[in-house]
Amino acid sequence: MAIETGWLVDEDAPGPRKPLYLKGGPGLRVEMDGPALRIRRPAQAALLFPLARVARVISSGSVDWPCEALLACAGAGVPVVFLQRDGSVRGYLFGGDSRCRDPHDLLYTRLRARLTRPGGMQRYGEWRDVMTGAAVRALSRQLGQQPEERDPVRMRQRLAETRQRYAGPGPALLIEGRLRGLLTGLSVELLAEVGLDARRWPKLEFSFDLAGDLAELLRWAIETPVLATLARRKEPDALDLSTERDLITVFERAVADLRRLGLDALHLLRQKLET
Repeated sequence: MAIETGWLVDEDAPGPRKPLYLKGGPGLRVEMDGPALRIRRPAQAALLFPLARVARVISSGSVDWPCEALLACAGAGVPVVFLQRDGSVRGYLFGGDSRCRDPHDLLYTRLRARLTRPGGMQRYGEWRDVMTGAAVRALSRQLGQQPEERDPVRMRQRLAETRQRYAGPGPALLIEGRLRGLLTGLSVELLAEVGLDARRWPKLEFSFDLAGDLAELLRWAIETPVLATLARRKEPDALDLSTERDLITVFERAVADLRRLGLDALHLLRQKLET
């Protein structure tokens, strides 16, 4: 993993494309240099990141993004997620994505055909509830809770209390907010891969937050490694999840599993909308 002040590329992530994390600060600017992003920070050497190798960009805090660089990301199918300094999501940019794995069976076609019919949004809500229930039960078993917790609200409350007990109220909230931002970044990448890119979103004539809902589903799966890391916080060389770099490290270690779960969830959504 290559780590520099102000940016981080996960070189250990599988596949030819890697996520790029930008930590905003004075003078941090993204520019274009041919087919690559050039990252500049005062008094430091510029770094080049070819767009062909970037899976997604997580832009946190104050980063100067010229229109040219944003359009280049959109054209290369590289989603950009913009976060506040506390990790909350400000918004995201989709582009066209030539990496779509199955152009003949797009989730987009199911969403557009089904959600405009009577009961379409109800089916979407049923999918979200079923996936949430399964995720809560799986996490409850992983945490050894007897009997298994089945109420998402109570489970969220217990998780929040556990994080606060380990990390303190302030850091726990910061960790939760940053995790939501990281999960949203992965979610928009997965949606682009299955065909929900900038060319298709405007054609979906209804309002719903699939990226946010997918991120919420994936939150259940990241809880186990997060809690395990927090439980070891007093050990030598333990990671400090209140820092962005260490939290990203734990997140990226789980990305392969999160990616699989996310694509499985989208496949089940597609099946739900076919019936």
